[in-house]
Amino acid sequence: MILIDRSDPISEQQGQRIRQSIDKLKNDATFGLRFDVYTFQGDAVHSLEPKLRICALGKPDEANPWIENPELVRRQYETKFVAVLDQTISELLRASSEPNSPIIESLRAAAISSFGSIEVGKIPLRVTMISDMVQNTRLSNQFQSEADFRKLSQSPAWAALQPRLKGANVDILYLLRLSAARNGKPVQNRGHQLFWEQLIESSGGRLQVIDPL
Repeated sequence: MILIDRSDPISEQQGQRIRQSIDKLKNDATFGLRFDVYTFQGDAVHSLEPKLRICALGKPDEANPWIENPELVRRQYETKFVAVLDQTISELLRASSEPNSPIIESLRAAAISSFGSIEVGKIPLRVTMISDMVQNTRLSNQFQSEADFRKLSQSPAWAALQPRLKGANVDILYLLRLSAARNGKPVQNRGHQLFWEQLIESSGGRLQVIDPL
C-alpha cells in the first residue's frame, strides 16, 4: 500500500525524494508484487478504493531467452507496469489542496481494502505513507490539540478509527510543513512522531522508519 497526502502542495525537492523512494520500491519489486496506491480521502464509514492497483511484471534481465522473448518482456515491463505506476504517482504529486486530512481514517479504510482478506503472517505486507501526518478531522484534529495517542485510544472514537495492519512493515515519508502550527508552535515535533509510532504499533504494524523530507 502507498498512501499519498494531497492536503497541501508538495515542494519540488520533496517530490524528487518521493519519486526516488517509489523507484526503489518499484525496482525491488518481485514478479507479482501488488501495488495499491491511495490518497488520504477515507472516512470512518465508507470503503476506499485505490487510485491504482497494479502487479509488478517480470524484469527484462530476468527473462529466460530459451522460452521468452526478452524484447517483449522489456516492452511489457516498461509500458504496462513502470509507465503506468510512474504516471499515477506524478499525477498524485501535482499541486492540490484538501480541506481535511483524514490520515487515520484513510489508513484504516485502505487496510480493509488491501489487507482485509489476507491472513496475518500469510504474505509480507508493506505500507508507505507520504504525508505531513497532521491529522485534521472532526474526530481527531492535531491543529487544535496536542497529539496524544493514549487519550485517543481511550476515547469512544478509537473503535471507529483503529486500522488493522496485520503485521505490515510501515515506512513514513514525513513531509515537513513549516506552516503546520498550533498557537505559534510547530505541530511536527518528537511528540507528534511518537503518536504515530504508538498508533502503528497498537494497530498491528511494525514501523520501520520515519524519514523527514
